[in-house]
Amino acid sequence: MRVISLGSLVTLLCVPAALAGQQDTTRATAPGDTASPASRELPLGPTRNVRFDTDEGTWMSLDVAPDGRTIVFDLLGDLYTLPIAGGRAARITDGMGFDGQPRWSPDGKHIVFTSDRSGSDNLWIADADGKNARALTKGDKNQYISPEWTPDGNYIVVSRATGPLTSQYDLYLYHRDGGSGIKLTGSQPGTPPPPPQPGTPPPPNNYVGPAFGNDGRYIYTAVRTGGFAYNLQLPAWQVAVFDRETGQLFNRTSAYGSAMRPALSPDGKYMVYATRRDTSTALRLRDMTTGDESWLADHVQRDDQESRYTRDLMPGYSFTPDSKSLVLSHGGKIWRLAVPTGNATPIPFTASVDLALGPLVKFDYELNDSSLTVQQIRGARPSPDGRRLAFTALDKLWVMDLPSGRPRRVTDMEMGEHSPVWSPDGRYIAYVTWTQDGGDVYRVRADGRGSPERLTRQRAFYDNLNYTPDGSRLVVQRGPRQPRIEEQGQYGLELVWLPASGGDTRSITPLTGAGWPHFTRDSTRVFIYDPRDGLVSMRFDGTDRKAHIKVTGYRPPGEGPNIRPSPADEIVISPDGERVVAQADNQLYLVAVPVAGQTPSVSITNPANAAVPVKRITRVGGDWIGWSRDGRTFHYSLGHSFFTYDIARADSLVRDSTQRADSLRRSGAARR
Repeated sequence: MRVISLGSLVTLLCVPAALAGQQDTTRATAPGDTASPASRELPLGPTRNVRFDTDEGTWMSLDVAPDGRTIVFDLLGDLYTLPIAGGRAARITDGMGFDGQPRWSPDGKHIVFTSDRSGSDNLWIADADGKNARALTKGDKNQYISPEWTPDGNYIVVSRATGPLTSQYDLYLYHRDGGSGIKLTGSQPGTPPPPPQPGTPPPPNNYVGPAFGNDGRYIYTAVRTGGFAYNLQLPAWQVAVFDRETGQLFNRTSAYGSAMRPALSPDGKYMVYATRRDTSTALRLRDMTTGDESWLADHVQRDDQESRYTRDLMPGYSFTPDSKSLVLSHGGKIWRLAVPTGNATPIPFTASVDLALGPLVKFDYELNDSSLTVQQIRGARPSPDGRRLAFTALDKLWVMDLPSGRPRRVTDMEMGEHSPVWSPDGRYIAYVTWTQDGGDVYRVRADGRGSPERLTRQRAFYDNLNYTPDGSRLVVQRGPRQPRIEEQGQYGLELVWLPASGGDTRSITPLTGAGWPHFTRDSTRVFIYDPRDGLVSMRFDGTDRKAHIKVTGYRPPGEGPNIRPSPADEIVISPDGERVVAQADNQLYLVAVPVAGQTPSVSITNPANAAVPVKRITRVGGDWIGWSRDGRTFHYSLGHSFFTYDIARADSLVRDSTQRADSLRRSGAARR
């Protein structure tokens, strides 16, 4: 076996990157926290600033002061106050920490907010002007979401993550003067969870965005069972109410689009919550006396249900003290919605942003030469005379002399170049292209002279290209380009052919898989792997279809009609039609092809007991299989290496090894 490892390819450029850090002069420890004392400063300090004025912002959480005159909101990690009528916003916090989700105390003298200025998210309390900030919690690896004051102003309820790097939250209660806090929801330490009740859904274990009405006994919050998950299925969240006296939880919504971020009017008459309405997020208004609901606003800020909702499912919004308006942000602006009509009035603002950033992180890499080692080559195919190799790396077509030449590009195209294949006379290399608009089949002179020629007339998704042995035609897999562009999953695949010099494509057959079309020495029949039928061949009009062999791999344990062995991933037949190389369970096998009046099925799980001779070729794996024209060798790739397997030589080595072993055994028996 010959192995070619491909190294130097293209110039590596040094790319600078910038990272911002976090700093503050206070860092306190919590129970069980082994961090250093609170007086230790974080080592990263600001070295530069970004300054600009803006009248827009994204994901701004806000609250209206109890006197109705001022709004507090977060913007790019700082807190600002703004007159309720609009105007220039005043920044009240700054520095490297990320401050957010502010809420006024009921007396309007203080603001609670979340900040990572100590190096980890914690709750902080400051005066109404942002001065005298102090840490209320002192954790080291916690995440806090949407703090809210109790109506009496003595406590703060907040959603706190159940552990580091998790998307599940419980409600905690903290006294404004300190303490380690009380866990309100979820199982308490030392208390086993209640046993599941038959026919009853499991209780929620995720509580986000607490809110109060005019009664401090009840906490409204969004709840769900489970945390962040891919492939979200609605509904995920509903609004529930937690009774602080009894500890019981009661659902209050059943919205198909979920229900989240509840807000209660100060007079207790209304509740607003966010929900999906078709493809957008909207606000729903409930009359708390009658239970009747209506739409308050369409197309507000897109909710964060699909992500990890580390800053709640929606930015915070607030009723005005007279309960006649809801103030919220979306579309980059701040708005005032009349209740219950939903009539929207903008609250214009301008804010001066001054962001402190950490040092610019830039690394210069020393290179011994102007090249790099790629980690994978794709579609490697040797020339007909075996002296050169064409392959794709970094989405470009390369050619090199075997065994150790320097790879060189043969085109200067900017689009992706894939699935290269040599013409039988070695003059051309045909390949497929891909851009954001679709792809085509091209060919270029193998010596690099001349410009690439476009051979197809219809832009589509092309893949798995090959010449007929006589060089007169090209066979290629084709599919519509739109699903590929939109990443919808590929459909409508078919096998087509076109003249080697270019022209219209003609259909051969629809496809159920993506095998590589190839040939024996007969140019009139094309072979391709079909996962349902195995290796099949047919004429160019799709007629006279024949199945030649099936190869199967691993069989899951168990019994029953649905327990079936896994089919091979690819099968490629030799030029003489007597053997195939099969890729199954990520390994390559050499398998004899019997003629038995039916389609033989060969399992490679135990080659010694297979129905026909089976030889495992690889130990790690292999891909992009192909045969030499004389059928004496086949090739494959793994990572950035290209392998050639000489069948006769390998058989000879095996025979010699067996003979030596037999000789040693006989000589040992004679000595005994």
